[in-house]
Amino acid sequence: MSIRSKSLVLGCVMISSIGLLAACGERKSGEEELKTTVVSQEPTEVYFLSTSTYWWDEETFMKEFGEPLQKKYPHIIPKTVKLTGISTKVMEGLIAAKQPIDVILAANASYLLYLKPYEFSSDIEPFLKQAKVDLNRFTPEFIDMNRKLGEGKLVGLPLQDSPTQILYNKTIFDKFGVPYPPHDQWTWDEMFALANKVTRMDGNQQYYGIRMHPTFFRRNPFSLEYVDPKTNKAIFNNDLGKKVSEMYLKQYERSDIPGLAPDGAKMFFEDRTLAMWMGLGASYNDPKRYIGLEWDMAPIPVLPERGHISVQPYPDYMYLSSTSKHKDLAVQAMEFFTSDSFQMERSKNAYTTPLKSSEIKAAFGQNAELFNGKNISAMSPLKYAPAATYDQYTNQAAAIIIPKHVHNVRDGKTDINTALRQAEEEVNKYIEENRK
Repeated sequence: MSIRSKSLVLGCVMISSIGLLAACGERKSGEEELKTTVVSQEPTEVYFLSTSTYWWDEETFMKEFGEPLQKKYPHIIPKTVKLTGISTKVMEGLIAAKQPIDVILAANASYLLYLKPYEFSSDIEPFLKQAKVDLNRFTPEFIDMNRKLGEGKLVGLPLQDSPTQILYNKTIFDKFGVPYPPHDQWTWDEMFALANKVTRMDGNQQYYGIRMHPTFFRRNPFSLEYVDPKTNKAIFNNDLGKKVSEMYLKQYERSDIPGLAPDGAKMFFEDRTLAMWMGLGASYNDPKRYIGLEWDMAPIPVLPERGHISVQPYPDYMYLSSTSKHKDLAVQAMEFFTSDSFQMERSKNAYTTPLKSSEIKAAFGQNAELFNGKNISAMSPLKYAPAATYDQYTNQAAAIIIPKHVHNVRDGKTDINTALRQAEEEVNKYIEENRK
């Protein structure tokens, strides 16, 4: 879910002045709310908001979420908040209009931009305990990452992960007589070595081995920390920061500057000159893009020296709105959407589960013709990298500032040491300008 990187920070006074959220000092904790909460069985409307186009279409929402939910809980009348766009202005408009909102779907960056500044989320752990939701069913890195977002509190429950695999074009490998990527575990060095074998000219056509989305910096396998939360200073201009940046740049090592062609999705789906595409969050499950393409999937490489870990997760989380008047029902819905039965159907329909269940993972894509005969074992890493700190400053560093300066190295405009130093200076400047 891509969003703007500029964050709007509003204090409690501004929030309460537009009439929906209570003053900060008047908020009840989750434990306090539970003392007076009785789960209602009366027919009640529960509103669902997404910070991306997901859930905006009522028909799709009802088919995939609303109808199954109402079948399980007839007393819940699911409603989606229909939007045509999302921005901080839109969020402020919803607040001013006192739009009922109970459950919010958001990825990490969207949470930081659209929820946290307005204190829109709640500590959900007390509610989950009352509902007897077993957090051990979830991939632990997903839960750990959300606790870091919530500064120690669990504020979201994962619904699904972002794409975490490599797509490869069989035709290019066949053209040059190069073996396909392995269907099981391999290393980054092995991936880059294979990429070099298919980075070559064929007549007047240049073919490329591998491209990785810049989301790599947010999901890097080394769990690089970008900002020290105690000092609010950048801490990535070091050997590990250089190692992460050089791993990213390795995708370009056999490309001359005029032929760098950085748009991996276009190269893979439209030009079809790219052998392997690591989207790491970019959406690419539109069947139309695959027409005429001979393709399959390979797993993200691992780091043997770190216990064969892959990259960090980047889930979509469901958040319990702090303004919800029906938190008990909202949690019932969240519990249902993460149940084994619901997640099994989601997996069959080609959505990556946040649950540990090998059975649910093995069912991936069974109802989706696009994935018939594909290496579905590549959809989820056997072991994710530990979640690094994720806040407004680290998001700006990893999503915007560092990629910009590292791309200058790619383009021959500077060297890696200068790029990291300049990125460090820009991150520190951003922090100073945006501190509360």
